[in-house]
Amino acid sequence: MKPVMQYSDFREFLRDFYQERKPYGFSFREFSKLAGYSSPVFLKLVIEGKANLSERGTERVANATGLVGADVEYFRILVAMNQSKNAEEKKLLFKELRSIAKSNKVKIVGEDQYDYYESWVSPVLREALPHMAKSKVSEVADKLIFKSSAAEIRKSIQVLLNAGLLSKNADGTLTQTNQKISTGNLEMPSLAVRDMHRQMGELAVQALATVPVEERDISGLTLGVPENILPRIRAEIAEFRRRISNIVTESPETDRVYRLNVQFFPLTKKISSSVEGGAA
Repeated sequence: MKPVMQYSDFREFLRDFYQERKPYGFSFREFSKLAGYSSPVFLKLVIEGKANLSERGTERVANATGLVGADVEYFRILVAMNQSKNAEEKKLLFKELRSIAKSNKVKIVGEDQYDYYESWVSPVLREALPHMAKSKVSEVADKLIFKSSAAEIRKSIQVLLNAGLLSKNADGTLTQTNQKISTGNLEMPSLAVRDMHRQMGELAVQALATVPVEERDISGLTLGVPENILPRIRAEIAEFRRRISNIVTESPETDRVYRLNVQFFPLTKKISSSVEGGAA
């Protein structure tokens, strides 16, 4: 199995640890006993996400899996990150994980996805740079409607190259690869995606004042929606995104990079239909 420092989910690490030993008669009862738990199924519940590890339990499980030195510290922080409910805390803990992994020359699964979604600049440059042959960073910055520093642009270019989303040609120009980037079920990239949506939402607000009406389409609906049709609406939105993507790919040319935000979210808590009368 992979070294613990390549994991971004401690439950996946424990699952792999157990599965590797299961063919040799290793059971959850034995695993739990090694970690000092009286319940024979406790670690099974942990792996399934139905139970959490305490700080003391984290130490016992680390010992049971044979972790030592920096691997133990990595496992401690990994457990804390996965079990935290605070997004900012998770991001700080992930930076600690990356620092430990980097000092041990290990790459965490999901790092490239996290870096890609961390800044709105990366997806923009992925679309724009292949059509801006040999442009200097200052020229790229001038083409962006929303300001970005030269340092951020250089960082995003490196992120795209590291992730294999752009490739550099012999003449120094950049080409977009066919490789797709996906968060899958990785927690940290998913957290970065939420940041990406926030950034793009903020840019949409700025666009109301900075982008001419004829170059944008920003509209909305406020609707009363019965809960049973939510799946139909979500499916329709997904189909709409797919159709737009197909329209764009009909032509290999790119004149500008656009962002399409599709936002559908509740403005009230659930309103009970059984309540009599109206609002005062």
